[in-house]
Amino acid sequence: MQYKQSRDIKKKFTQFINKIFALNKQWVNEGVEVVSLSKANSPRAFEQYPWDSETYPLVVVFSEGAEDDRWAIDSKIGVYWETLFIGQRPQDYIRLGSNPVAFGVKATSTDMSVRTVDIATQYIGPYEDNIIIKLWDSSNQLPNLILASGSVAGKNSVQMQWKSVGLHPTPTLIANKDYFVSVEAPSGSYYLMLDNSPDTKVTPFIRLVNYSDGKWSLTSSTCTILARVQGPTYQRLGGGQNNTIRIFIESKDLATSQKIADLLFVYFHLAKHSNSQRKVKISIPNQTGMDYSFVSSLTDEGIYIIDVNKGIESVRVRGNDRLFSIDLTISCYSSWVEDFALPTIEDIDLGIDSY
Repeated sequence: MQYKQSRDIKKKFTQFINKIFALNKQWVNEGVEVVSLSKANSPRAFEQYPWDSETYPLVVVFSEGAEDDRWAIDSKIGVYWETLFIGQRPQDYIRLGSNPVAFGVKATSTDMSVRTVDIATQYIGPYEDNIIIKLWDSSNQLPNLILASGSVAGKNSVQMQWKSVGLHPTPTLIANKDYFVSVEAPSGSYYLMLDNSPDTKVTPFIRLVNYSDGKWSLTSSTCTILARVQGPTYQRLGGGQNNTIRIFIESKDLATSQKIADLLFVYFHLAKHSNSQRKVKISIPNQTGMDYSFVSSLTDEGIYIIDVNKGIESVRVRGNDRLFSIDLTISCYSSWVEDFALPTIEDIDLGIDSY
């Protein structure tokens, strides 16, 4: 999420730099130390590090801060839910009575909690009565055990109308397992809409059964009730960030610092112009000894290089050593998206936008 984004970007940059030194066999990379420090503790930690370890050349990755970009991805993207479609269009109807009618339901990809069952109904007076819906386990492709139930009040409606019914206790559909949903009304003139030619890709378990004389029997294996099974509701949160990463290179001779800076400068420019769909970067043989196979790893992770700048060389005296350093400053953009089931965030204040 947002508070972890800068830290994760710095981690990805450190991994990218390590790959540069590990995969370029022509580069004498033994003894190159790559260190990642946060902005808060970097001054004291960075100054202490060389005294304790005395490892040069040294490459330090600093996170110089970030700025939220709320125009790119709204932090409150919206609410959505999973839906299983039973049938696609109303082509016929069946009268609903005190004897239940049941239709097949199957979740094919993953397990799915059931929030509501929506049925397409039509009601013609003279009075109202509840519509009762039950979710059943199956045995031999017929309803077997009741798993959950719910009801909704009927109303006068000449046109087709969707009725949404919550089930209790909240059931979970196991992936690739057959279930049934039954519908009944003790009294009243209700009609359920039918799809006579449902697509098996949309409705994988097509089966319509009815209950009479104390048992379930098959009505049709080619048509089904027009219905929807709604999964849990999610709140999708997201955001964008403009980040600045500083890479500090230091060694005991100027030539080494320049070589490392040039190498990193080239690779970060390759990363800037890489494309997540461009998997073949350079196919012709090259004489540089440079490995190009991973330059899109940052864009593959959703981190996009905006600009790469190289600073001037500087020198300082530390004890008996002269240390030569060069800075690279890299601007990048990244975004994050995460989904939360609504019961998880009921008590979270979504108005908080600073940390």
